[in-house]
Amino acid sequence: MLTAEDVLALDRRACEVGRRIGWDLQFVVAGNPEFVGLVAVAGPDQIIVLGPSRIADLAVHEIDLALDALQRGDRRIVLDEDGDPQLI
Repeated sequence: MLTAEDVLALDRRACEVGRRIGWDLQFVVAGNPEFVGLVAVAGPDQIIVLGPSRIADLAVHEIDLALDALQRGDRRIVLDEDGDPQLI
């Protein structure tokens, strides 16, 4: 289980990386707190670009690696054919 401080730190990191790459990114905890994800805000919508995945399945590590890759430029977020953000 993540503490409130863990969630805040992960969300801050997502926001920081998002600013650097031109997206509004957020780390989110699902209604079931065993699941987390990374969302991109697109207008009034929050679109999941990674997850939701179980914390027990190393989801936080996976999101952290994705944020590293986005920051390095190894991965990107693009709009799909429906105009929704997608992590590639």
